[in-house]
Amino acid sequence: MGAKIICMASAKGGTGKTVLTATFGTFLAALGKKVLLIDTDAATNGLTLLHLKEVALQNEYAIAENRKPRGIYELEKSNDPAEIVTLKTGVQLIPATYSFINTEYIPLDAYKASLSKTLLSMRDSYDYIFLDAQAGSDPFAKVSMSKDISDEVIIVSEYDPMSAAGVERLKGLFREDLIYGRTWLLLNKMLPEFVQSFSDFLEVAKYLSPVPWDAEVVRAYARRKLALDLENGNLYTLAVMQTLKSLLGDTISTELQSWTKERAASISLPIEDQYKDTEKELQTLIQEKFIIEKKAMQKRAFFRIGFLSVALTLLLLSVFYLKDLMIMNLPLSIGISIIIVTLGLVVLLFASKNEENTDTYMSESRMRRKQEILENRLRNLEALKAGDLETLVKFRSRTPNASNNTMFSYRYKSP
Repeated sequence: MGAKIICMASAKGGTGKTVLTATFGTFLAALGKKVLLIDTDAATNGLTLLHLKEVALQNEYAIAENRKPRGIYELEKSNDPAEIVTLKTGVQLIPATYSFINTEYIPLDAYKASLSKTLLSMRDSYDYIFLDAQAGSDPFAKVSMSKDISDEVIIVSEYDPMSAAGVERLKGLFREDLIYGRTWLLLNKMLPEFVQSFSDFLEVAKYLSPVPWDAEVVRAYARRKLALDLENGNLYTLAVMQTLKSLLGDTISTELQSWTKERAASISLPIEDQYKDTEKELQTLIQEKFIIEKKAMQKRAFFRIGFLSVALTLLLLSVFYLKDLMIMNLPLSIGISIIIVTLGLVVLLFASKNEENTDTYMSESRMRRKQEILENRLRNLEALKAGDLETLVKFRSRTPNASNNTMFSYRYKSP
């Protein structure tokens, strides 16, 4: 059967269609799929410009080998095949043009014949072929969307009334090609908080799972880079994964499951180390707590002994110094002795309580608080160790300033 040919279309420009085309190809290549992108956008040559450095470098190689490289719009008067650019991601690309001719003036019939011939000759060499079509209802866009060329069409749209009206207009103009069974609608650049609430409804309505845009995606786009994070994952990568899963289903399920497990295992490696470190820290804390409690017990025993010693000493002193007075006036001597002993006890107890409140109590309080923090941290790490890729990525997204090695860590600070 060969590759599934998917046309990426849009009712108007600016929907992010070209970036999504490159993103889908890159993600599928990461799953081990063979992917070919063809820039069929006669107006902007968007994919060609997105990979301009690679295209220019391939042009130099071809010229150095005495070949004239040809893009998909440069095949009309030649029997040579299109020149393929192999990107760093493993995705292969056929640019619109290498010589940057005005591709909008290429005869439509000749272009369609060249595109059909190219697809026929290359279909068996790939798993997926994506056509980045021209935005709108231009005749070149119609060629890419036609049933004779592509198997399925994804109409990329933003989520606003004007875009929705444009999609309906496009479907009305090309109703024979954009039939329900082969046409998907993909909402791009959605606010992240809207995505989940719409996902279930959109799938029933022949919509693909939406793709959210946040600040991270915008920054990547501004640098002419894809927002995919194929090493550690991010929310955008999860959304793209879900979109491709709803589009391609069982054809990528095995590879997708393997990839997500590998990524989850990679992200979880720091958790294992931190779990062990936390256990050691907790054991050390328990030992320290035991030592402090032992010292506190020794201190209380010391004060008790001191109390008895002082009491006995004062009693003996009172007996010794007041023996004459006792003979002369026994009630007075007893009263003075009681007052002396009581004063000694008050001073001793005050010192004991003050020492316990300012030292032992604060130490024990800090220890209890730190132990609670470490035990809670162990429970969180235990849950994360068993988490899937989505759980790990979403957890990390809540701590965006943390690196991969420290994203799960935090340190107790004494008050």
